[in-house]
Amino acid sequence: MKNTLTSLLILLLGVFSAAALDIPQGTFYFDNSLTKYSVVKFVFGSYSNPESYVMTMTDEGDDLWSITIPETVTGMYRYCFSETSIEDGMLAETFPDLKDRITSRNEMRTTTCELTIPVGWTFTPTSGNNWASGAWQKTGDETSYSGTLPVMFINTENSQPITSKEEYVFAYYYIDNMGIEGIDNVGAEDAPQPMEIRGRGNYTWSAFDKKPYRLKLDTKTSLLGMKRNKHWALMANADDNLAGLRNTVGYELSRRLGLAWTPSQQPVEVVLNGDYIGLYMLTEIIRVEPDRVNVTQQPDYATSPFVVSGGWLVEIDNYQEEEQVRTVEGNGQSIFSTYKSPEHLSDEQRSYLTGLINSTNAAIYVNDKSDNSWENYIDPDTLACFYLVQELLDDTESFHGSCFWHKENGNNAKIMFGPVWDFGNAYHRTPNRFIYDRPAFTQTWIGEIAKFPHFQEIVLKHWNRFVLIHYDEMDGFIDRFIDQIYHAALCDAARWPQYGNPDIMNDRETFKNYFHNKYTWLVSQWGEPEKVLGDVNLDGAVTAADITLLYDIMLGNISPDDQLTSLADVNKDGATTAADITLVYDILLGSYQPETGIVINVQCDTAPYLYSWTYVNGHNNVLNGNWPGTLMTETRTTSDGTVWWTHRFDVDYDTINIIFNAGNSQHQTPNIEELTPGNHYFIYDGDKTYQDVTNQQ
Repeated sequence: MKNTLTSLLILLLGVFSAAALDIPQGTFYFDNSLTKYSVVKFVFGSYSNPESYVMTMTDEGDDLWSITIPETVTGMYRYCFSETSIEDGMLAETFPDLKDRITSRNEMRTTTCELTIPVGWTFTPTSGNNWASGAWQKTGDETSYSGTLPVMFINTENSQPITSKEEYVFAYYYIDNMGIEGIDNVGAEDAPQPMEIRGRGNYTWSAFDKKPYRLKLDTKTSLLGMKRNKHWALMANADDNLAGLRNTVGYELSRRLGLAWTPSQQPVEVVLNGDYIGLYMLTEIIRVEPDRVNVTQQPDYATSPFVVSGGWLVEIDNYQEEEQVRTVEGNGQSIFSTYKSPEHLSDEQRSYLTGLINSTNAAIYVNDKSDNSWENYIDPDTLACFYLVQELLDDTESFHGSCFWHKENGNNAKIMFGPVWDFGNAYHRTPNRFIYDRPAFTQTWIGEIAKFPHFQEIVLKHWNRFVLIHYDEMDGFIDRFIDQIYHAALCDAARWPQYGNPDIMNDRETFKNYFHNKYTWLVSQWGEPEKVLGDVNLDGAVTAADITLLYDIMLGNISPDDQLTSLADVNKDGATTAADITLVYDILLGSYQPETGIVINVQCDTAPYLYSWTYVNGHNNVLNGNWPGTLMTETRTTSDGTVWWTHRFDVDYDTINIIFNAGNSQHQTPNIEELTPGNHYFIYDGDKTYQDVTNQQ
């Protein structure tokens, strides 16, 4: 059996070339106690490639079956366990076809998740029926870390418990990267680093046994690839039953919408005084520092009129604290403004902050909503982006607590909303109304500001940018995060069954449903913008502002981010040049005549063949030669050095269809259909796999 398995694995390694999911070298197990298969076989393959594989597992007794993989197999797409009489080996059919054939023979199968299998873990079905799902479980101590994420070991002095949010406890720590590339170890078991630790949070500290913590390191240190600092938080996410995605997606939306600074976070498993306490998010805390909230550090008890104007870091709070300025909103509700920096106020500082809040409030609560004087106090673009993050997550507690704003020094400097923090109340209702419409909690200012037509215009501008650039990318971001934490989340659920996410894949889909439902409802209110050629700044129209923006980019006056770089290359020739400005100028004047041709661009290590056809009156019309088509010989190099093989079709058809291949049918992609006029970009591995990256160009 081992020789057969080794031979089969060698064959597999030659077949799979595109890294997707891995079967790692080592032994893993299948729990047969519910399914009760008479024989257990491991079946896997691809949804598109016509090769699948069957391997018989070994009965270890007590309903436990094992299989040992002698060499890691990469690029696997799906897999399951089954009771089938189909013989071991490679079969010339796709994986769905093989699963259907097993079912049609009245043989049983168990579908597993689409995640890398940890060596030594057991797949445990949740039921005994033909469609049994389940999860990978760590064999042995279920309340121990998975080994698939870095582990932070913390030992307090004399194993002292952490019982206070105010008083730090001295401790030592070290981080074991568990062999994960790109993450550095910090300290070691025999060389731990000094730190202090205390509790943090309000509701999350008092309501859950799984506690969040505040850390203060002895020296500034880079942890898990994040920027050096002394001050960190371990967020427990005990209140997040949506796979830890509430804060994670909230922070990602903040980054994508362009807020000045968003806390970074990285998943880590934690062992405290020898006790595994689960999966945490090691998170940058909100502080006034150059790498965090970058405003002038205002000293405590300052009195100079210029100095007291900033910088400020303030939280709109939902708790009454000692370090607060308390005012009344124009609708009669209390505003609790907890000042974070400076920490202690002189009379002059307190008077300035109180006056700033009251003046802002008065400008917001005007009867004439064409009077935009409030924008003299609050930066409207930053507020619009901050608001959109809250709205997309339907965060019913937004503008109520954990709502931060900051202000730079100077009387003309404006209140800048952010950074974002704490989305624990996201998606706790049906998301079919705006967050300021009958909110579950009192909210400061946003409901009144939303009445200003100019603010709604600004929101719409940033909404359009998000939809056109980022919305389609969010599912992929979510999936990558869940893949990263999946096995650690199972260990966390075993340690904290009352809080964890034992069915994390289902929780992921629930979160996605909320997210997409809220998006769909917002589209019904604000519309779904169409991308207009030449609208570089995504304001909905091609104007002189687009030409000015291109000009600044070309001259280097603006250092564009990746998104703007792509938009600025209007003609998609790989660089932002005068040709792009000319093109936008022609569009603006109405003299631009769009090309009708279809241009295929592909990255590949060697020149691929391109086979193409279109349908005419129900029949295939071959465009560039019979199979295998035409060898692509023309290339162009973009400004970043990337070489693209390119081919242009000057045809009048609405769509064409193509196949990349290596000159034979053994190495060809599936049909790539209905390509419309314009540039299309692909990455082809030279075998059977391709990626459509048109939207990334």
